[in-house]
Amino acid sequence: MDAKTVCLGLLSFGEASGYDLKKHVESSGDLFFATGFGSIYPALAALSSKGLIERSRTTGGGRRDRKVYRITPTGRSELSRRLAMAEPRHTLRSELFALLYFSHLLSTDRLTQIVDERLAAMIADARTEDLTESSLMHPKPSRAQFVAGLRRALLETTIRYTRDHRKLLEPS
Repeated sequence: MDAKTVCLGLLSFGEASGYDLKKHVESSGDLFFATGFGSIYPALAALSSKGLIERSRTTGGGRRDRKVYRITPTGRSELSRRLAMAEPRHTLRSELFALLYFSHLLSTDRLTQIVDERLAAMIADARTEDLTESSLMHPKPSRAQFVAGLRRALLETTIRYTRDHRKLLEPS
């Protein structure tokens, strides 16, 4: 899903700043949003120039002015069109998986270090992940809760599988 569609989709939940969108994408991890921080602001500019979103400034609480975006009716229609035309694929592409596939070329110490570090990072992610609150400051609809739960289940399964089967990575 491209950055413009992701931005439209997130704004369909309610208004948000570019920073709010960035935090939401980061909190969702790279599991299903391939949109990086650097692509959010260009996407917002393109969507704004096409009238698919509107921008306003907010002030308050001694904070700097913030640019807040909201989806327009035309933007909502465009989002619906894009989603109806989408042909979603489910793929897992992972630099870690690629490295582990060729791990026979690593020293045992380096391989152990990589697996231990990745496992610790996944465990930390599972502990700190808050699946019930949205970084957009809007309640998550049940569909978003479903996806967050699915992400958590994949993470927990990966942790369990890595712990239970890491011996398969050892030299034979």
